Amino acid sequence: MKPDFSKNAEESPEPCKAEIKGTLPDWLQGTLLRNGPGIFTVGDTSYNHWFDGLSIIHSFAFKDGEMIHRSRFLRSDTYKSNMAANRIVVSEMGTMAYPDPSKNFIVKAITFLNHTVPDFTDNGASNIIKYGNDFFATLETNYICKIDPVTLETQEKVDYMKYLPVNLASSHAHYDKEGNAFNIGTSIADKGKTKYTFFKVPAASEKDKAENTLALKNVEVISTVPCRSLLTPSYYHSFGMTENYFIFIEQPFKLDILKMTTAYMRGINWASCLKFCPDEKTEEQANRWT
Repeated sequence: MKPDFSKNAEESPEPCKAEIKGTLPDWLQGTLLRNGPGIFTVGDTSYNHWFDGLSIIHSFAFKDGEMIHRSRFLRSDTYKSNMAANRIVVSEMGTMAYPDPSKNFIVKAITFLNHTVPDFTDNGASNIIKYGNDFFATLETNYICKIDPVTLETQEKVDYMKYLPVNLASSHAHYDKEGNAFNIGTSIADKGKTKYTFFKVPAASEKDKAENTLALKNVEVISTVPCRSLLTPSYYHSFGMTENYFIFIEQPFKLDILKMTTAYMRGINWASCLKFCPDEKTEEQANRWT
């Protein structure tokens, strides 16, 4: 599906009461938070893939037969940099950003070096994850953005790597009945090994709530699974979780890290560094977590 880059979304940060046709059931109480791409064109530049668009967050609050909506663009560092330059200057998976042709050689050289060892985007347009009492707009890089679940204001950029060694992480955590969150990330060439890391973010304690402690400070590594290849980890969207086990599929659809480091100079995007390896098997891993 080719996106219509001529149409950017508009945010509506003030609460707006919806017109209800029919009736909402009495038991429908609570707030649904969703996010996705909302801005596809910045200045004269446009994204090449719908998933790359700058994030917009929506809130649908249901109470007493009414629904209140509001929306707000995620004020990520990516958003701020693009808006300040009035052009796309931060690369996404399907869109490689190149310097303004009018910029000097030094600016171009710095941009090249930044893409050789890429510092990924923080444009959280994939999902909303709750860790403890904290809500985050997420994508599949090591960056997530903490948001206010009521006003939708962006509060803080958080780097997973400050709390556990994962360069990439799923946007789709799972939860148990106690409110603990479980997720998976990829550690690339950490101490000479590439591995998949299952981790737990405990439910917020009363002390954490009182002190407003960032939930990720209490993260626990549950188990790790070695990757079959140092520089070509498997791509995954999520994982399975039962009452006792994590279920992980290591598929032969892989991310080529070496190609990623040279993608900028070759004029290709990072998504093109994904490759299917038909001669490799699909392996299923079951890891006990309880």
